[in-house]
Amino acid sequence: MNINTLPTHNFKNKFCYKIAGISLFLTAVFGFPVLADQCSYVKKEQAITAISRLDIGDTIYKLCEPCGEEIAQPVVIQSLSMEKVNYEDYWQIKANGTGIDFAYIFVESGVENNAVNLAAIADCPAQRVSPFLPDNSIQSETFEDEPDI
Repeated sequence: MNINTLPTHNFKNKFCYKIAGISLFLTAVFGFPVLADQCSYVKKEQAITAISRLDIGDTIYKLCEPCGEEIAQPVVIQSLSMEKVNYEDYWQIKANGTGIDFAYIFVESGVENNAVNLAAIADCPAQRVSPFLPDNSIQSETFEDEPDI
């Protein structure tokens, strides 16, 4: 058989390439960890631990590090509640009427003006967030009517 007459593409190779392409696509879409809403819905004990560290009039700091944010937004808590959500046996904390994700909220620790991550306090595993608010990341203006916490 002459090497110049061999087919360069056969069914088996095309099928393998399609499977490989589909596999790469699925890995890219589903293989990376989803970081949104890491600690929005939590166990009751975690919600109780978190809400016990919050009070009306407190300033919390909102910073989504996985989103690329570098400056934390201070928000004054005007209303605070804990409620069960319609998913399994999970709970949510609401500040100013909006559910909060503990992973992106920092609260005053009382030590050397360091704010600590609320997810760390509530023992909620969060990825790609600092345990303490990074230096030089606090915005000077405080938002009392912040709609998105």
